[in-house]
Amino acid sequence: MAMLYLVLCLGALTTLYPFLLMVSTGLKGATDQNDNKIVPTYLQEDKELVAKYVDDKYTGDKGLVANTRLGAAAEAATVTKYEAFLKQLPLDYWHAGFRIAPSQVTSRLAMRYQRWLRDRYKNDIDALNRAYIEENVAFQTVVPPVEMFERKVWRPAPGLKYREWLEFKASLPVEYRIPVTNRWMFQKFLMAKFQNQFTAVPPEVKGTATKFEEVELPASHPLLAEFRTKLSDRFLNKSAEQMWAEYCGNESTAMPIVAAETRHVVANASDIRREFAGRNYGYVLDYILINGRAVSNTVLFCLLAIGTQLVVNPLAAYALSRYPVRQSGQILIFLLATMAFPAEVAMIPSFLLLKDLGLLNTFAALVLPTAASGYMIFLLKGFFDSLPQELFEAGQLDGAKETTMLFRIALPLSKPVLGYLALTAFMGAYGAFLYAFLVAQDQRIWTLMVWIYQLQNGAPKSVMMAALTLAALPTLLVFLFAQRVIMRGIVLPGER
Repeated sequence: MAMLYLVLCLGALTTLYPFLLMVSTGLKGATDQNDNKIVPTYLQEDKELVAKYVDDKYTGDKGLVANTRLGAAAEAATVTKYEAFLKQLPLDYWHAGFRIAPSQVTSRLAMRYQRWLRDRYKNDIDALNRAYIEENVAFQTVVPPVEMFERKVWRPAPGLKYREWLEFKASLPVEYRIPVTNRWMFQKFLMAKFQNQFTAVPPEVKGTATKFEEVELPASHPLLAEFRTKLSDRFLNKSAEQMWAEYCGNESTAMPIVAAETRHVVANASDIRREFAGRNYGYVLDYILINGRAVSNTVLFCLLAIGTQLVVNPLAAYALSRYPVRQSGQILIFLLATMAFPAEVAMIPSFLLLKDLGLLNTFAALVLPTAASGYMIFLLKGFFDSLPQELFEAGQLDGAKETTMLFRIALPLSKPVLGYLALTAFMGAYGAFLYAFLVAQDQRIWTLMVWIYQLQNGAPKSVMMAALTLAALPTLLVFLFAQRVIMRGIVLPGER
């Protein structure tokens, strides 16, 4: 027995690893969502936190990330001077960092911008839409305007949105500011000209560099002249590097970018870790709130599913138990035979039947096909058969109707089994997504699981794991608080 319990406990522990991995992945991002570690490395190591922070700030741009390696050995005084320099740098000489990367669905900048707009427009999305001439569903869908100062032909879209963006941008703290350097723009120019083929770059331009991100601006070269023809006028007159040199007293000092990033991360490690850990979960909660009817639809669907199954299954089982016929065995075999086929087999016939009845895109389409369960009818019939017949005989002698005996004798004694039936109905309705999407394609009656199913089309792995973790919580809580009901519903019929 001890060995048996040991094996069962070990088996139970193996189910914890996938759940913990799902929770852990929800705390991660693009750089570490595939490492399969239970505890994210950035929560323990500052070096990993710095790397994750830099990748997040520069949206995974290898060229920008490579440029952060400049000035690694800078002194604290130089870093302080660099931060002061960024505060006074003109708005069109720096990009706002922490934008939404191609592999992400939200970012620190987007969330800060949305909070700023909420305060400005008093949480009235209609007022913002009228001002910006847009059709945003909620503030969570508003994204910061794009800026491409490195392109000569780029001009900002005229209007109130960009003017207010500049006001918001001016309020951003130093850690959000990324100077637009000629060095980085020259590297981008080479990548475009040679189609990312580094071997095609002339040796006198490459110098000792081994990749585009290491190339320096040459003192003179025909490519440099061509690069200047594509450069915006503001950077031709004065580059960010020249402005930094003047700020330092015309000293040839590289911008201490990596030193500044490292100092900021170390000084604010706990806040940065907290933001990384909660970002995906916060986005999922916002996503659910945007589609606010998802929660109410799910609650209504679960209540209807529980109600119909608590009505149909006990009535069918009671009839088979109290009024047996010669074909009772065949009826039970037929009901149990429905368990031999996967639910997916019945989806298309159910869809066609509901279509003929005109019930598609209604809650009836969600509830009616699952109103009866062969397994639950079989379980309830066995339980009703095990009830003492003397109780029903005494009720008949007292003149009780059959409905009275059902509601006053059979159902009160069947509470454990009915509780188990209600729990299985809840879990089945709450977890349904493919069938719910098939028969109800109207977004107004989509349930929570359907919205999460749709989320996977554009969300990265880490966000999906966060969504699945939050979606699993109601079922987990119900299971934890209803263990006795579940066990009594399973064990009691067998004991009787």
